[in-house]
Formats: sequence, structure tokens, C-alpha cells
Amino acid sequence: MKISLQLSENMHFIATSRHFKDIHVDEPETFQGTDLGPSSVEYILIGIGGCLGSTLTFCLRKNNVEINDLKIYIEGKLSHVGPKNHLRLIEVNAELVLSTNNTDFPEKVESCINTFKEHCVVSNSIIQGLPINVEVMQKN
Repeated sequence: MKISLQLSENMHFIATSRHFKDIHVDEPETFQGTDLGPSSVEYILIGIGGCLGSTLTFCLRKNNVEINDLKIYIEGKLSHVGPKNHLRLIEVNAELVLSTNNTDFPEKVESCINTFKEHCVVSNSIIQGLPINVEVMQKN
């Protein structure tokens, strides 16, 4: 899995992932950006919410539970931490609001609610401490 990002202007990047083009990444004006797209931190939160939602949806559908509605709310808390006062994402809270039609199988719904989190690749990778290797190459 590979993506690419190209600096467009200021702090605005345009990313490509698989066949998806023109994915905008930017910082708000308060962070010296031009606010042309979600920030990198917001994309982390989107990724967490999307992964939690898709794993819960997969489990419910696998158990033939019909979903009426699923809304996901993700809140990230930023704070300055450490001796150098670096800004960090220090906490993420996820709320999933689920409505199903299946009153016949409450045990299946309950089982999915109790187990889906362990299958979310994104949140579990972050929780377990995802190693990130960075290399900067200069081009003349």
C-alpha cells in the first residue's frame, strides 16, 4: 500500500492513493495553512472512525444483522507536552451510535459490539505503537 503527496502551496498537499486523486491535506489558517482540506491529524481521526465503523459493519452484516443507521463521532484532543512543549494528539474518543432492525438476534449485535474493536487495523496499530521510519533525500 503506497500513497504519494505533492506540495501544492503553503502547507497544502495533494495526495494520491490507489486510483483516488486530488485528496487535499492542509492545515487550518491558525496553523499557517490555507484550510483547503482536512489536516493530517484530522485524517488520522477519519481513519480511526472509518476503521471502527467498517469493522463493526462487517461483523453485523456477517451475522445477518440489518443496520438502519450508524453514525460515528471521533474527537481528538491536542495538547502541548514534554520539555519542548510539542503539540501532540494525546487522546481520541470514539462514539458509535448504532440502530438495527434485528430484535430477533440481540445476542449477535451484543457479540459484535463486544469484539469488533480488536479487528480494527488502524486503532490497534496506533495503540500498539506503530513504528514509522523516515528518510529524507535531497535532490539537487
